[in-house]
Amino acid sequence: MRGGVTHPSRCLLALLAFATPLPGAWAQNAAPNASTPATAYVDRVIENLTPEPATEAEAYTYNPEGPPRFLRLETRLGTEPFDQTHAVRIGYGIYGLVETPNHGALSIDGTYAPRGSNGTLTLRQRAMPLEGGWLVSNEVGVINSPAPDLTRLPSRVYLPSSILQGLSTEWGNPGRGVQLQAATGEPGQLTFLPASGFRGLPGRRTTLGGQWQVGAAETGALSSQGWTGAVRHEDARGVSTFDTPQQPGDLVDANSTLLALRHQGAEHRIQGQVMNTQASNLRGGRNGYWIDGEWDDGPRRHGAGAYRLEPDLSWANLPMANNIVGAYLRSSWRTRQWSAEGSVDWLDTISGTRGSGFFATGSARWRLNRDNALGVGTAIRRFNGNAWSTYADWRFQNGWGASGLRLEVTGDDSQADSRGITWDQEWGVPQGWALSTSLGSTVYDATEFQTAETTLRGAMSMAMPLSGKASLRGIFNTERSNTGQVRHNLNLGAQWRIDTRWSLEGNYNRSIGRSRLNNPLDPLAPLPLVLADSDRSVYAVLRYELEAGSRNVPLGGKAADGGGRIEGVVYFDNNRSGTQEASETGVPNVSVFLDNRYVVRTDNQGRFEFPFVASGPRTVSVRSDTLPLPWNVVGEGQTRVDVRLRENVSLTIPVQRSE
Repeated sequence: MRGGVTHPSRCLLALLAFATPLPGAWAQNAAPNASTPATAYVDRVIENLTPEPATEAEAYTYNPEGPPRFLRLETRLGTEPFDQTHAVRIGYGIYGLVETPNHGALSIDGTYAPRGSNGTLTLRQRAMPLEGGWLVSNEVGVINSPAPDLTRLPSRVYLPSSILQGLSTEWGNPGRGVQLQAATGEPGQLTFLPASGFRGLPGRRTTLGGQWQVGAAETGALSSQGWTGAVRHEDARGVSTFDTPQQPGDLVDANSTLLALRHQGAEHRIQGQVMNTQASNLRGGRNGYWIDGEWDDGPRRHGAGAYRLEPDLSWANLPMANNIVGAYLRSSWRTRQWSAEGSVDWLDTISGTRGSGFFATGSARWRLNRDNALGVGTAIRRFNGNAWSTYADWRFQNGWGASGLRLEVTGDDSQADSRGITWDQEWGVPQGWALSTSLGSTVYDATEFQTAETTLRGAMSMAMPLSGKASLRGIFNTERSNTGQVRHNLNLGAQWRIDTRWSLEGNYNRSIGRSRLNNPLDPLAPLPLVLADSDRSVYAVLRYELEAGSRNVPLGGKAADGGGRIEGVVYFDNNRSGTQEASETGVPNVSVFLDNRYVVRTDNQGRFEFPFVASGPRTVSVRSDTLPLPWNVVGEGQTRVDVRLRENVSLTIPVQRSE
């Protein structure tokens, strides 16, 4: 790995003790007092009922000594996506987690490919308790640049973030309402299997941040109401907007500072931001100002705000919306039976190069009864080119399962107008199976640069058990047009549980052609990423997993609690339906948090897993700053679940693109 980490925290060395019990220290911490050890969870046997047979997971000798810990080792063999040579490479992976009594949650997450010496390594220490109510979290390796919680809240203005190879620290005191952060490292991008890698970019970035709440010390707890302030500063040295700078002028020194102030009451929230950017390629500084307000009115929620982003404004040379001034209003109304929401922005440019205009959206959904729901929506932009889109959908339950019919019409001065229809079907299949299909057709009008085109597309997503220990899953998308254009994508995977600790997984991916690039209508949203035309990759993973430690204190739990498992997928919700359709794929390399204490990254299919979680209510969250722009979390990006004893909880978490 490039620039390997050489001096991790001493506390992270405790990860070497995954297989070594720590009975003395752990028992003292877990017990109500030093003389009375905690009572392990014991299933109660109801009289005259036959006990349930032991599960396969209970068939092997389990080591109950020491703290809860989990270790996963992987050997990977495959080809890299977008590698035209299709060379087979070997890679290795490790994920480990241990819950310590005095140092918080310690984890290791890494991959390595000997060919090219490419890989990633992240060591995390989260929520280590110190005197005075302080909690300390440290990360070393490939990390996401930190930001105060206040600056992560949903806002009308998108702030970009970066991935670093370096280190970060965060000190928080909930009782005093204080949060302090710092990070430094080399910016870069993550690559994919057979071993996730880090591709470094020029320069170095250093981030400092702080947040405090006025009056928190008076109540002794971090109150949800009152005044909160935050500051965030990022310094970038020798960075570039190009992956490979060609001349000295391509390298830039830049820094940005953001000040935020928020007041939250019982029924209102208002937050203002002031930002300044200095850069070596600009004469003078650039400023940005925006304010977001929101208030509740029974079942209704209203919002208003304004923004002014000067020309050439960036976040320490990371691109963001600029040369724009505007104000917006929005409102939503939700009941058990129906919901409606709408917003309108009035926009103008600061430089005067484009005329004023507006951007408006509106949508509504009505649940007719238990089996039927109708939805409509529209978005209109009359600024920097005219564009609009509208849709109507009907979702209903029937004897086949859950169905959805969607009609969509778009118009754009810079792209072809289109009209499309899509039928989505989630089929009723036996337990353990999953099958969904999608069929659709879209007609594109002719433009100055393109001929008229009619496309037919289909998609299928399925999962099926092959035996009690093996399963198969796959996603297939295809699209054909009357002009001869063909686009295909196949992602096929299989998994075989050899025994309680060993498993084998294989995956094949093949894509041909490139789908049409649809730019977002929102003038404040950044442009989407452009992917390569075609790809072919294959990989196989041999995986070893080990659980050990006191089962009566699982992750996030208390003494005498039982535990379960949380698994899921983060996916691109292209049609904003909140349901993963057959044509919607997972989001790779996204950080997923459990109770803001444990963190894992999604794999190349968007899947994640927390292997041993305490019973009871848990919160799973995705942060917008780990998503590829212009995708964003839905709401606050949090999903609350109730984990029961020995239960597997499956989640699908959507991320959506601004219209």
